[in-house]
Amino acid sequence: MAFLSNAFEFTGPVDNLSFYRMHGTDKIVVRKKGGASKEKIKTAPEFARTRENNAEFSGCANTVRSIRHALFPLNKLANYNFTPTLTTLAKNIQLLDKVNERGKRAVNFSQYRYLLEGFQLNKDVIFDSVVKYPLKGMIERETGSATIEIPHLHPQLNLEIPWKAPLYRFVIGFGLFTDSSFNGTGYTDKTILPRANTVYTDWLPVQQAFESQTFTLQLNSLHGIDDTKSMILSIGIEMGTPITNAFIQPIKYAACAKILAVG
Repeated sequence: MAFLSNAFEFTGPVDNLSFYRMHGTDKIVVRKKGGASKEKIKTAPEFARTRENNAEFSGCANTVRSIRHALFPLNKLANYNFTPTLTTLAKNIQLLDKVNERGKRAVNFSQYRYLLEGFQLNKDVIFDSVVKYPLKGMIERETGSATIEIPHLHPQLNLEIPWKAPLYRFVIGFGLFTDSSFNGTGYTDKTILPRANTVYTDWLPVQQAFESQTFTLQLNSLHGIDDTKSMILSIGIEMGTPITNAFIQPIKYAACAKILAVG
């Protein structure tokens, strides 16, 4: 391992060298590029385990992509890239598959749906620190619907908004995601999932209480829903500022969200 030590500090590739920062040192690390070729990794017997790991990673990635699709209306409220966290969870579920051989193990989230409930899309300010009331959501798979009641919320009592902004509103999403299994050649899945249904409450001044309301959301289509599909009910709160009398602009990163229920 070599270190760059001069007046010029930069990171990135240069010819056959890579310059990058590493935890544990304040210097820039220099590493020579190398390793096996892509063709060798694809065919050589000694890379069989690598091929198995790569294949299974694609299964995890497909599942996480599907979950993000179900969270589509809430993704914009996140303040960090939560994909790696979901990928880690997907991998742990994949390891629970004792039926299929290594390299072909399925990501059967449908058997462990409860593990997603309470997943926070933010790190610094989480949803439960803003809405200090245990919200409950109910999902009915038979009808492809979900219901959530937001109770009376009073500022500084059970609604503590930390951002400096004049307006707030709630965003509720209800979507569908699918398991990922090996189909003989890979983990590709051509299933077209319906877009998540979204409900936005009215914008309210931050000093104004939110009056109790019940919301029911319905999937846009029930076609092709089987036991490998799971439904996600998510909720978030975002802040806004008025641009005109008729247009309110949401404020980026002044928001938080969570997965409320999975069924």
